[in-house]
Amino acid sequence: MTTRKNGRRLQRDYRITWVDDGGLGCAVVNPPVSPERLAHYALGRLAGTHVDAVVFTVGSVAGYTTSYPTNVDGMEFLVDRLDAGATLGDAGQWRRAQNLKGLWDAGHDPFQIVMEESRRLGMDFWLQLRMNDWHHVDASGKNYRLIGSEWYEGHPEYLIGADGAAGWPEQLASSLQWFQDFAHDEVRRLRLEVAAEAVERYDVDGWEYDFIRCPGLFKHGQERANAHLITTLIRDTRAMLDERARARGRPLPFSVRVPNTIEGCSMLGIDVLEWMADDLVDIVVPCSFFAQDTEEDASEWVAAAADTPARIHFGMDEGYLTGANQGRGVPYYQVPDPIMQALTAEMVRGIAARHWRAGVDGIYLFNGPGTAYTYGYDKEEVLTEIGSPLRIQHKDKHYVVMRRNGSFPNCFPQEYSLPAELGTSATTFAIDVADDIAGAGARVEAVTLKLLFDEACHADRLDVRLNGRPLVCANPLLPGRPAPGHKYWAVYDLTADPPAQGDNEVQVAVQRTERLAEELPLVVSDIELEVSYRYPNGPWKHPPGFDPRT
Repeated sequence: MTTRKNGRRLQRDYRITWVDDGGLGCAVVNPPVSPERLAHYALGRLAGTHVDAVVFTVGSVAGYTTSYPTNVDGMEFLVDRLDAGATLGDAGQWRRAQNLKGLWDAGHDPFQIVMEESRRLGMDFWLQLRMNDWHHVDASGKNYRLIGSEWYEGHPEYLIGADGAAGWPEQLASSLQWFQDFAHDEVRRLRLEVAAEAVERYDVDGWEYDFIRCPGLFKHGQERANAHLITTLIRDTRAMLDERARARGRPLPFSVRVPNTIEGCSMLGIDVLEWMADDLVDIVVPCSFFAQDTEEDASEWVAAAADTPARIHFGMDEGYLTGANQGRGVPYYQVPDPIMQALTAEMVRGIAARHWRAGVDGIYLFNGPGTAYTYGYDKEEVLTEIGSPLRIQHKDKHYVVMRRNGSFPNCFPQEYSLPAELGTSATTFAIDVADDIAGAGARVEAVTLKLLFDEACHADRLDVRLNGRPLVCANPLLPGRPAPGHKYWAVYDLTADPPAQGDNEVQVAVQRTERLAEELPLVVSDIELEVSYRYPNGPWKHPPGFDPRT
């Protein structure tokens, strides 16, 4: 961990920050919910873990509604929208609003309940606002879910609009047109007033603006010219938080969630380096959007923060893109390529280990509870592990080469190498490994490199190398043996000669069977490196033939 002067407003160091933007758990339990059950659903899984701080949005995937009565012009209390007969959109919206209504009608403040429980568990309590959001509108810009607002729909002039989004790729432009344009004073006014009301209403431990849920602030080409408007908003928010801090007699820290590269922040129209240098923000959370960037590098952020009080809490999303779309309970032809899957515990450890090695101050888990509800996979075990680089040093990890993702090139400009068509000249893929595998010695159980190929053939002559060293496939395709179908994981055992700590290169070339090569190039879709350790560092595995009942 990098040593530098601690932000004077932060009263403690956070190892793991857990973020719940889904409305305090109110959508995942059938109404009515009691105060005790609310506290349990919101925080029960975090008791005794490495989580030091929790962040909740002021309203479910907020945008434009709050989960408490609000006086901000443009925001609406979700229960008021329920009572007024606004479109629900889905059953989860009804459950969320109905639970909130039941609690408030019985005289219970849900945020107060969760805040008190977080403090009982030893965790700081933060509130957050999304700066733009798309979960409330349909393809025509109409509110189709309860979390919309009449103010949003009644002011189309505040939108980036189709003309303002023109110039970006069609997929991005179709979304950006429904985002609000922060060049308008009223758009920025709304966000500042939400922050001021929230920190006045609740004795929170900090406030956060989320700039990448969803990322888009200005019309195409106007980002840099208008960046000063966002900086003014940040300065005004800092001044408001300081005034509130003086009134209550203790500091009120400020966090911002931003794109995961400094270049991406500049493209979006946010000058984070200026905010850090001027001591406006206490925590910066560089983060992916939706698909986790499994290759992101925290080192540029650590270097930028070195002479400032700001701390870098690198963010992690919940899912990643993969072409491995078979063997998941559905036929391959019913699943798009790529698909989004939950990051596994091993992948989370690998990403966290790389971030700690780069010198970050903490790990930030976006939409933490969403993994279980969205993917049916709960990686709760990592909450007692990834807050300590020492704890995960010899825990199993998976390193994943990032697949191409062009959904938001306005602030995520990174180019990725997968998927890649292969030829006779080698294509090179980089893998950054945090583990000192050679130094772990007998602790190591196995090291495995896996490459997923599309339309592989036994007659192809593959040449796979690690750092220039030829590798031998452990499961080659052979004549007269079963064929793998459209997808084939080629496996290479690296246990005896593992990759180095730090940068590694995988080189892949192929001499393709001539008839196939005429119309079907061999494509490498995914590359993963698995590092597993022996018990007691790694998971307990019964020896062959062992029967615990005897």
